[in-house]
Amino acid sequence: MKLLLIGYGNVGKAFRRLLHEKRDSYPILQNVEIAGILTRQGLMVGDKENFSPDKQITVLEAIDFINPDVIVDMSAPNYKDGEPSVSAYIKALSRKIHVITVNKAPLALKFREIFEVAERTGAKIGFQGTVMSGTPSINLFRIQPVAEVSRIRGILNGTTNYILTRIYEGLSFNEALKEAKEKGYAEEDPTLDLNGFDAAAKLTILSNFIMNRSIRLGEFKFKGITEISNEEIRRAKSEGKKIKLIAYADNYIIQVSPQIIGPQDPLYYIDGVENALEIQNEIQRIIIRGPGAGPANAAYGALTDLVLLLEGCL
Repeated sequence: MKLLLIGYGNVGKAFRRLLHEKRDSYPILQNVEIAGILTRQGLMVGDKENFSPDKQITVLEAIDFINPDVIVDMSAPNYKDGEPSVSAYIKALSRKIHVITVNKAPLALKFREIFEVAERTGAKIGFQGTVMSGTPSINLFRIQPVAEVSRIRGILNGTTNYILTRIYEGLSFNEALKEAKEKGYAEEDPTLDLNGFDAAAKLTILSNFIMNRSIRLGEFKFKGITEISNEEIRRAKSEGKKIKLIAYADNYIIQVSPQIIGPQDPLYYIDGVENALEIQNEIQRIIIRGPGAGPANAAYGALTDLVLLLEGCL
């Protein structure tokens, strides 16, 4: 099975490393090869740790040149229009080439359009790494195919949860943000985390997949944590409560907003960079928690998709 990697930053490097580490131990991976790696600098043919482009071509041209069985998208999200990944997915899926992605933008913007192509050709899409990285949010639902989900609710952004946790513990907003950047929990420009955009993108993907909605990012209201004052957090703490950025969807409502919650709520205990997701179906309520970010975690999510694909379970 030939792979074409799109993007070779921290996640792409972690994916390549993890694939090599696991290949000898798991026979199902032994016939998997990275046939090419594409970045903005061009295409490197073959599988080498240090990137050095061999050809200056676009992603669409790279699909023609490599003719992979799977494209693995590790590129940074473009929330303006999802390109060039959207066009790459549609071209690949149209040719029955499978897609595995950790890039949220294409599915947050054009989920139905992309899946319609996959359903028409029978190609598969793995996207566990787009929501909660390697913690099985998307893939948990794959093993519950007859569940009728009526509500999803969770903490889906580790940056904001870390900041809120540290303010609760006594830091100011600016101190907490500075610390998050120093520890690598926040980007140098954390706007998409702080304003709720990142959590909204993840909620869009979850709602479309788990609840069979047809929603695009931008079609519902979301609010981040920038307007929360230290005094509000202190007041909540004095009442035995916490403020959390909650992503929520049911059959009528979809939103991301700060909420005051108490100890009776399982999300009350999710602190630091940890994420959590609560899924309510007609039979039971399921709660999962775990890391929601990090190159190794995202790479693990993508690798689990690859194994599920090879096993015929995607």
